[in-house]
Amino acid sequence: MLRSRFARLGLTLAALTAPSLLGAQERTVVGKQVSVGRSEAALRLEFQEGPDLEIALRDGALVIDGTVVGAYEAGDPLDAAFRSLAGMAVALDDGPLAATLREWSPPATLDGDRLELARTIDRALEDALRAPTADPAPDEGSIRINTGDERSLVRLLLSQAPRLELLQEALGDLSDASIRVHVQEDVEVGADETVVGTLVVIEGDARIEGRVDGDVVVVDGRVDLIRGSSVGGSVRLVDARLGLDDGEVGGRVEDLLDERESRNVDARIEREIRERIRDEIRSEIRNEIRHGGRDEWSVMSPFRSAVQAVGGAMGNLMIVFVLGVLGMIVCAFAGENLDVVAETARRAPGRAAAVGFAGSFLLVPVWILGTVALAVSIVGIPVVIAWVPLFPVAALAAGVLGFLAVSRNLGEWLADSDYRGTDWIRRTNPVYTIFGGLLAIGSIFVVANLLRIVPFVGAVRGLLTFAGGLAVFIAVQIGFGAVLLTRAGRRPETYPIDAEEAWRRAVEVDIDDVEAGPSDPGPAADGGSRRDEGAGHA
Repeated sequence: MLRSRFARLGLTLAALTAPSLLGAQERTVVGKQVSVGRSEAALRLEFQEGPDLEIALRDGALVIDGTVVGAYEAGDPLDAAFRSLAGMAVALDDGPLAATLREWSPPATLDGDRLELARTIDRALEDALRAPTADPAPDEGSIRINTGDERSLVRLLLSQAPRLELLQEALGDLSDASIRVHVQEDVEVGADETVVGTLVVIEGDARIEGRVDGDVVVVDGRVDLIRGSSVGGSVRLVDARLGLDDGEVGGRVEDLLDERESRNVDARIEREIRERIRDEIRSEIRNEIRHGGRDEWSVMSPFRSAVQAVGGAMGNLMIVFVLGVLGMIVCAFAGENLDVVAETARRAPGRAAAVGFAGSFLLVPVWILGTVALAVSIVGIPVVIAWVPLFPVAALAAGVLGFLAVSRNLGEWLADSDYRGTDWIRRTNPVYTIFGGLLAIGSIFVVANLLRIVPFVGAVRGLLTFAGGLAVFIAVQIGFGAVLLTRAGRRPETYPIDAEEAWRRAVEVDIDDVEAGPSDPGPAADGGSRRDEGAGHA
């Protein structure tokens, strides 16, 4: 029964698209009067039958048939739009004039009270142009359709298919009652008026002050329930809004578009979860087929881990080699500066570390402040061009110089120790000591990388990597502080003379030269020079 009723509704909509049926409902305009002045714009229409219509914007007030219905301001969009309509009406007559007046709509730039006034003018024009027809009492199950113009149904049927589906859903469970449909026109139910059955408004607004026995369905519009109004059934909205001003609704208020979107979201989430589970199952099956049921680690991981471990270790050794080459260059061209920085880092490591920490934190502010100070001065503008790139380079060079100095001290300490594998480090040769210190620090990272081959020692590898990083950080801070204290080795620090250390340095003998054999000058030949060197170093 309900589907057949909606089928009758669709057939009626299609049948009413015929222009011949709709054209008979338009009143004939037999005369017009247009008055446009500085403070007034008025349009008066005379019809072949029925009352005339007069709309005027006069002295800031909107007057319709002698009744003031609102206020406006001269020159605002409402005033300009109505004056434009009046200007078009001057050059038109009869049918073209009526068509122009019916097609006029409020400008899109209006809002608030101005929009309501424009809608009032639009409704007044449409009501005046529509011929009065007899409104017989609706029969049980009857369908009555009103349209704004003969093209509104065509546009609805051609472009509003999704909303028609929602409209079908809204009308799907209606009770066996009459249906009153309005397409692209606003509907007003007066305070003393009662609508029997269901009221459907498509692309229009409904203002209800009286009573609707059945349901109210609004598609792409707004429904306002004024104080004292009542709806016996439900209010169903399809892309529409509800203004409930103490009106009564006997049933439910349903937003079918929101409910459909909610259902679509739930369906999309369910579909995504299903697809994700399917992809995971496929991935597991592919892995099972590829590895023949064996654990992936047991087959490929050792080879892959060995390659990664050797590659990482070689990278660490390459860094040690590059830093060692830089150390050789520094020893050749700035050996005395390196000696001063190394001595300061060895004798006052705590002070050097504190200065290094402070200097590291101040690097960026000093660079920025220096750039700003040079940029705002005329003399400093050429200098800032060199300051911006050279300051970071100088800071990096200072860090490298300090790190090489600390590595040299570490190499000298290893030369004095009895650890196996350190007998090749010659204490009196700074290149040997620099390489020795670099290898000592780099060996931590080398071991950490080689442990990739061994399974289940990830925690040990992490601890070694952390320890190596901490050692590098501390060495850089101590060395950087020593560079700042000595101004890159140009200002030696003075310390109290340690007699025991001075004596040990004075009598120091290179064991490698003694063990070299008769071909070497021997300890007697160069002992004096080494004592001189030791004494001078002390």
